[in-house]
Amino acid sequence: MNNIDFDPKKVAHYDDLARKAVFGYDQLFTMALSLLVERQNESAKVLIVGCGTGMELTTFGNPMPNWRLTGVDPSDEMIKISKAKIDDHGLNNRVVLYNGFVDGLPEEEKYDAATLIFVLRFIPDDRKKLSLFKDIAKRLKTGAKLIIVDQYGDPGSEDFKFMTKVWINFMKLGGVPSELVMKIAVQATEQSFFTGSEIQKLLSEAGFERANRFYNSFMHGGWIVQKK
Repeated sequence: MNNIDFDPKKVAHYDDLARKAVFGYDQLFTMALSLLVERQNESAKVLIVGCGTGMELTTFGNPMPNWRLTGVDPSDEMIKISKAKIDDHGLNNRVVLYNGFVDGLPEEEKYDAATLIFVLRFIPDDRKKLSLFKDIAKRLKTGAKLIIVDQYGDPGSEDFKFMTKVWINFMKLGGVPSELVMKIAVQATEQSFFTGSEIQKLLSEAGFERANRFYNSFMHGGWIVQKK
């Protein structure tokens, strides 16, 4: 697969836009950390799939001094932003960045946990989603946890249409200009969605079990699963 590049201007404002569109955006990463950590002084190797602007890298790296993090992203621009953040936070000695895809990482390198946050929306094909889950599973230890957060639901259902309207209202009430709200909403509907049952089926086929949803807001959901 070829590397992916996002518009540099959009990448620079990615987190700001996400905070307007996703309820509790910053807290989501702390939630993910709380689900993965058992003892703050324990050592662990954690794989961040789609490390993007480095939110997991800094949220995990700062309070967890014995964690070693590997961030993977196919976008040159995203990797540049992640690199700048880990430089600012002094995490260079514990973070490795890989510009590419998970299947490019060595299989013999086994991780204690992984995250996949706001990545699946860019993968419209279920077969490619399954392939990604399998690639992640191959690089996890037995019993390792995987955190998934993304947009989900059945766009054809009345419940989904209702929640979309509520989500739009939420952004407007939060002070987001109407023009930007509609731009965000249109962009979201052009991306991939999945139902909770669909994603659990794919995860099971890839070798994961014990799916628990820990986050739900409008059309966004979060699950934690375990490698069999």
